[in-house]
Amino acid sequence: MSAVPRMPPAQRLPAAYSLTPHLIYPHRLYLLHTVATALAVLAMAPAMWALEVPLEHWLTTLALGLGWPHLARWRYRRARNPNRAEMQHVLVDGLLAGMGLPLIAFNLPIGTALVAVTCFAAMFGGGPRLLAGNLLALAAGVLVGIPFYGLHWEPGLDWLSFLASLPLAWVAPLGLIHIGFDVTQGLHHRRNELELRGWHDGLSGLFNRTHWEDTVRAEFARGRRTGQTATLILADLDHFKQINDLYGHAEGDSVIRRFADLLRTHLRDIDVPGRYGGEEFGILLPLTPLPEAMEVVRRLHRRLHEAPLSRHRTITASFGVAELSPDIDSPEAWIRQADLALYRAKYDGRDRIAERSVASFVPEGPPASPPLRPALSPQDPAVLSQLLQGIDIADTPVAMYNPDDQLVMANDAYIRLHGIPPGVMRFPDVIRHAHRLRQGVALEVDAETWLRDIQQQRRRAPRRIFPVATLDGRRFQGIEVCFNGGWVLTTLVAAETA
Repeated sequence: MSAVPRMPPAQRLPAAYSLTPHLIYPHRLYLLHTVATALAVLAMAPAMWALEVPLEHWLTTLALGLGWPHLARWRYRRARNPNRAEMQHVLVDGLLAGMGLPLIAFNLPIGTALVAVTCFAAMFGGGPRLLAGNLLALAAGVLVGIPFYGLHWEPGLDWLSFLASLPLAWVAPLGLIHIGFDVTQGLHHRRNELELRGWHDGLSGLFNRTHWEDTVRAEFARGRRTGQTATLILADLDHFKQINDLYGHAEGDSVIRRFADLLRTHLRDIDVPGRYGGEEFGILLPLTPLPEAMEVVRRLHRRLHEAPLSRHRTITASFGVAELSPDIDSPEAWIRQADLALYRAKYDGRDRIAERSVASFVPEGPPASPPLRPALSPQDPAVLSQLLQGIDIADTPVAMYNPDDQLVMANDAYIRLHGIPPGVMRFPDVIRHAHRLRQGVALEVDAETWLRDIQQQRRRAPRRIFPVATLDGRRFQGIEVCFNGGWVLTTLVAAETA
């Protein structure tokens, strides 16, 4: 049987440790508890004097009223579960208040103040459930007190009783309300702080990837609704691994922070920069057409050469730019277009800018290599038909995706392998659907992480050969080629078995 985890004793907790807001007695309520019990004894004194209670009852009342808060504090600091101990202390307060009612012969003003304050504290500290427990504790206290003090009824409807009950009736509730207000303000501040931390990247101070992508989705929806344009930029610091390897990770972190400062300095207030991951950054330019966005990117690029991010060397960056256009059907496709442009800028030599579909090279970069082209382009449709038939006979899964990740061609073997139903066309949707059906490629991680990794791998290597294991036990050798600005050809060849 597993042990129930226990909270450490209070004296081992740091001074800033805060209890949950639904509990009534954290450290700061000790003073209020002491004052409230003293006021309760003071309120009971006129009624006890008028009833001429014996000296031992006075001594007992003073001992309980003045000593109980300190005993509760001592018990709280040594409890294995301080929260549960404080809930019990609230019930003890109710029990003591109930015992005091027979002692003052059920004096109406003073008894009402005692009951009201304990009920208010219970409701404040634990809600209806603790309030119900407090009412039971009050009733139990009355039953315990009657044998000791007798059963008498002296309502005491006089001015002295009213005046004696006022300090307790006002000070304790107002003190609880004041502390509750402070706790609420503190929680509101902490919630805002945690919310900001959840939105921002800890190293750069920019929005993190999750929040930045949420902003892109909102801007995409606004653009579709209003018809206004916007532009996305993805930037990647060139050869960043060399910075970490040669000069240490501290220098790499410094470069990340300086590039973030560069973005904050040279972008408008309405622009949204974010850290997309590692050394990659995203920039959303609302209400900005492509020509203006290209000016922004060129300005950033020039600044990297004029004011280097590192004292050791000039650090360049590659930029991919994609304007929102009617043919982009989703925020993911928009990001994908900027990613493909960045991919093209990197593989055409880095330190350059590429816009969607058309590359724009900066003068500092080396001359670009010609784009990849197919070695053969059969003009006769019958030749292409024979090629596809041969692939089908070999039962080799083959598929082709366009730069928008839309499936434009897949043979029967590929469709069977992934269980692709009609209407599922985008590569991420194909993988997610196959993952839900428990067929297709065996993923070692969740589908979203796997898809992100695949995009990174495609960017690093236009041609990849990799092993593929499927959930039905088959093994393939995957061959994937990226060409002509983002087209992807995937072939799965059956792997030889030993």
